[in-house]
Amino acid sequence: MAEVENLFKGIRRAELRVFFRLFPVFRRYLRDRERAKKDEENAWSYEREKNGAKALNAFISLGPTFIKLGQVLSARPDLLPKEYLSSFQKLQDEVPAAPFEDVLPTIQKNLGNIDEVFDEFNREAISGASLGQVYYAKYKGQEVAVKVNRPNVESILKRDLIVINRLLKLARGRIENFLYISVYNVISDFNSRIYDEIDYRKEADNSRRIAKNLKGKEKVIVPGIIDELSGKEVLVLEYKKGIKITDIESLKNAGIDLKRLAFRVDLLFMRMLLRDDLFHADPHPGNISITPDGTIILYDFGMIGNLDRKTRFSLLSLYDGLVNTDPDAIMDALISMGALSPAANRAIMRRTMEMAISSFQGKNPEESEISELFEIANNVIFEFPFRLPRSLVLYMRMSSLLEGVCMSLDPDFKFVKVLRQLLYREGMLDELYRQQLGEFARKAIVSIEKGLDVLPLLKKKLEEDLNRMPEKKDRKIPASIFLGSVLLGSVIMLPHKPLLSIIVMIADLAGFAYLLLKKS
Repeated sequence: MAEVENLFKGIRRAELRVFFRLFPVFRRYLRDRERAKKDEENAWSYEREKNGAKALNAFISLGPTFIKLGQVLSARPDLLPKEYLSSFQKLQDEVPAAPFEDVLPTIQKNLGNIDEVFDEFNREAISGASLGQVYYAKYKGQEVAVKVNRPNVESILKRDLIVINRLLKLARGRIENFLYISVYNVISDFNSRIYDEIDYRKEADNSRRIAKNLKGKEKVIVPGIIDELSGKEVLVLEYKKGIKITDIESLKNAGIDLKRLAFRVDLLFMRMLLRDDLFHADPHPGNISITPDGTIILYDFGMIGNLDRKTRFSLLSLYDGLVNTDPDAIMDALISMGALSPAANRAIMRRTMEMAISSFQGKNPEESEISELFEIANNVIFEFPFRLPRSLVLYMRMSSLLEGVCMSLDPDFKFVKVLRQLLYREGMLDELYRQQLGEFARKAIVSIEKGLDVLPLLKKKLEEDLNRMPEKKDRKIPASIFLGSVLLGSVIMLPHKPLLSIIVMIADLAGFAYLLLKKS
């Protein structure tokens, strides 16, 4: 009983601390958001930039749960003005590690006395993150990396998530309904996923699956798992040392072609996204290293994404629409992905998109950067009530981080141009166009079937008309003759038979589409 009472006291104290820390941030955010929506020129605001930096500091001060939540929000252009996004993206950098004395009990609880288990254990963390940190050690003569959860991270998450949900309920009715629903969806998704990232058994499984997908296909290393030492709170894996992807001087000294490396890194992540059942969704510089012979090393498989065939097709369609600056293709793709309601006003959406992509006038889209394409998407997304699916959020986050890494290697790197080359080389655009053609044929056939449904009614009406003509004795028309006359009449008397003409035109188009599809 006393334990439960202490828990509730802790929640109340945390709730007050979070409320007073975030309330001024939230007030400034609501004001900035409204001003950003009304800013037709979409100009950068230094006042909003300053407020975004204040929001960032507040999230960092509130600890691991809010740092992780801030990382999630850094990929939500539908919620945050671009100045806030710029600040929150700084949370992708490494977070200072907790003192070793605080994490030692977790290691010993899972593995026993470290001096007995390991030949050597370096107590200085080699990297830190929002939810865990990593140490160097030796196990049975092998170099290993020991990844351990931050102190009491699970209880902190439980407490903070209760606080966040209670404060969210407090905000209901005080903010616009769309914003409340969007924030609620973010928090619900965060609630359901965050515990996966502190369960290293799931990260180990992700690592094995991605390693299997990449085996024999890419020049890449995925560190192996030391199974007998790995569990929910501690993950022990092979220590693979390389040159940090952003250590340009060391890469040059190793004789590595930076332009070629940028292309290979981009190719690796985009192939995972568009070819495999899982993709690494967190390619920040701390998660990628390079060996002296140019092999890519991948770390940290806690944040992964997966695309089913339908979502992958929709994503390719969205990309194709962005590159070709086709508002209708963009809207169709967003509707297909569930990001935009089919009931949205397409005329207003189209005008907004046309204004957003007007900056492309006289410019080859392939020479653009992914950030420019996302700027178009952000401007439109921020103005309308979108519901970004998690797969699209992860893709946008992954692509933005990946472009930053590649441009640090090659300032002239053009993400879009390389992506288009990849899509052509891998045959993905051909697959997209075949699927679009097949979808067109399917819809045309459905339209024909719906049209044919009315033919018996037309036949009945014609027979009734004939029945009223006294000079005709044989009132019945065989169906085969009737259908034949329909087709012939549609050709000969198009102006007089508009409905039948439309049916035949659809049939001709479907037939043509079928022949093209069969030929391809």
